[in-house]
Amino acid sequence: MLVVGVGHELRGDDGVGPWVAKHIAAASWPGVTAVVLQSSDPSLLFNIWRGFSFVYLIDAVRAPYPVGTILRLNLSHRIRTARLQTTSTHTIDLSEVIELARTLGELPSRLVLYGIVSYSFQLGMGLSPEVEAAARKVVTRLWRAVKQICRTAPQCSVSYNTLCDTR
Repeated sequence: MLVVGVGHELRGDDGVGPWVAKHIAAASWPGVTAVVLQSSDPSLLFNIWRGFSFVYLIDAVRAPYPVGTILRLNLSHRIRTARLQTTSTHTIDLSEVIELARTLGELPSRLVLYGIVSYSFQLGMGLSPEVEAAARKVVTRLWRAVKQICRTAPQCSVSYNTLCDTR
């Protein structure tokens, strides 16, 4: 399983993707790779997710919901991805990258986006309290996904003592 935190840590809530990826990487979950994509070129995702069947993208999004709302989109089964209102400093929109990957047959078999509704994208470090609380919930949801995947893959072993702070 691969977790990709998309965003820029020096732009407020846009750092939520990297925040989640770093917490998961620090927990050293067996069978899970967590990386940060802090680039203006999200087409790098093609190389990052190659060889992975289960891929989770985490990114800050703008949406007409309260800040801290978690949106979960299964991107591998959509016919056409709606324009995702991600707010990272990408040169190409994330939805365009996903559609290009779909067209080229480069999508992983399971691709899920956890978009966290955010509002602070100005220069500066740190997440707003609502976004950090949502990020902690996403870490917990991903832990549950790891346990579910490992139930169906006997060669995968998970230590149930390895948990991130899920307050």
